[in-house]
Amino acid sequence: MVNVQQWLDKEYPLDRRNEITELDISKGKVKRWDGHERTLKGDLKLEGFTNLRKLIISSHQVTSLSVSGLQYLTELDCQNNQLNNLTVNGCSNLTKVNCSDNIYIRELDLSDCTNLKEADINGCSELSADKIKSHLTYDAELGKLIKSGLKITKAKEGDIRNILVIGITGNGKSALANTLSGTSTINHFGESNSSTSETKNFKKSDIFEWEGKRYCIIDNIGFADTNNINADDILFRIGEGIHSAKEGINQILFVFRGRFGPEQVVVFNLFKKFVSESRVNEFTTLVRTNFPNFKDFQKCEEDRQSLQNEENKNLNEIVNFCNGIIYVDNPPMLVIKEGDDEETIEDKKEEMLEVKKEREEVRKIVLNHLSENCSEIYKLKEWDSIHNQIADHMKKVERKQRRLENTGSELERSKLQNEIKEDKEKFAEEINVKLGIRIGLNPELSAQVELNDINQNNVCCLIS
Repeated sequence: MVNVQQWLDKEYPLDRRNEITELDISKGKVKRWDGHERTLKGDLKLEGFTNLRKLIISSHQVTSLSVSGLQYLTELDCQNNQLNNLTVNGCSNLTKVNCSDNIYIRELDLSDCTNLKEADINGCSELSADKIKSHLTYDAELGKLIKSGLKITKAKEGDIRNILVIGITGNGKSALANTLSGTSTINHFGESNSSTSETKNFKKSDIFEWEGKRYCIIDNIGFADTNNINADDILFRIGEGIHSAKEGINQILFVFRGRFGPEQVVVFNLFKKFVSESRVNEFTTLVRTNFPNFKDFQKCEEDRQSLQNEENKNLNEIVNFCNGIIYVDNPPMLVIKEGDDEETIEDKKEEMLEVKKEREEVRKIVLNHLSENCSEIYKLKEWDSIHNQIADHMKKVERKQRRLENTGSELERSKLQNEIKEDKEKFAEEINVKLGIRIGLNPELSAQVELNDINQNNVCCLIS
């Protein structure tokens, strides 16, 4: 074995260390040195690597490692060593640490790493939670410290798989929700081709089965909704959405029609801005509606490739951000009106049969995708406590609503209405604080989207 500090000092002289941005000295990368084997041992302090971004020093017998002051370091992999000390002071840009399988390490201070998103501590059997200093939360199932108290668990056999459908109003969001849930009419999730959302609140389907698994579809308020909904109402509806999915979310379907236009890019980037640090992209699938050739694998693949090769940087990032793209076509369901004559009714019935056939094909494609991508459950920070808080609040509001309906006194009615309004405002602020929501316009987007739309979009996407 070779002393790690002596080896480093000889192989990487101080005068050329500032040129190195990536350093991989894992066991497989180290050559024999002076007739000795490849294993490095002892204490190591890295100095002079002023531009180092990534360091891998795994599968050796290093007992102490200091990377203090490496301000540009973003990734550190020191797994499978014999560390009893790891020092990362001043590494403010560090985002990922893997110090797994270091059985002698008993303390870990990551408090200086303000941008850290994940730290793998699997196999660190002597390291207890009270000896870790970090803004991250320990996930016992993953064996990692993760950001935002995010909770990802394995779905069990009998669990309900909650599917959240989001997207810009008029892009086929509610039509897809109806199709997936097996609803044969447009009445459950209101379908509309206009810019005004028919979904006024979060709506849930009945629980249904597909290939032995149970599903529930949740449709939310459409982005870019032209209705004037104030901030408290939106936050209250976000609360209702959480209340409707206590078990968490298994998959998010982001629905868009045709090509991504500027408004879709803006809306998705708002969504991405919130979720980019919470791994929800792993649970998000793009669904392109109104694609007549959705049954033609070659056509779908050609379009998928064209989207991924798109010169538009924003679009390219969106496509690569998500868990794939699904192509569908949900023809509109016809409605038989009271004044329709017999011939019109028969024509509509025939066309409706064709529409149902098309929708069944869509249902099969999407549910097959979901059956392969719903093995985990995603929850936001504070999800369970918010759910319980919402349930208590809704009971309180229901009691006051019943009293309001049964009283004949105008004075009592006015008093109850004010109390309900105050309760809703107080509740909205509590949800605001717990989810970390701050409603407001992003100045960079002000030229692209109306203020009212941005405020709504910024909040509506947060339930995801």
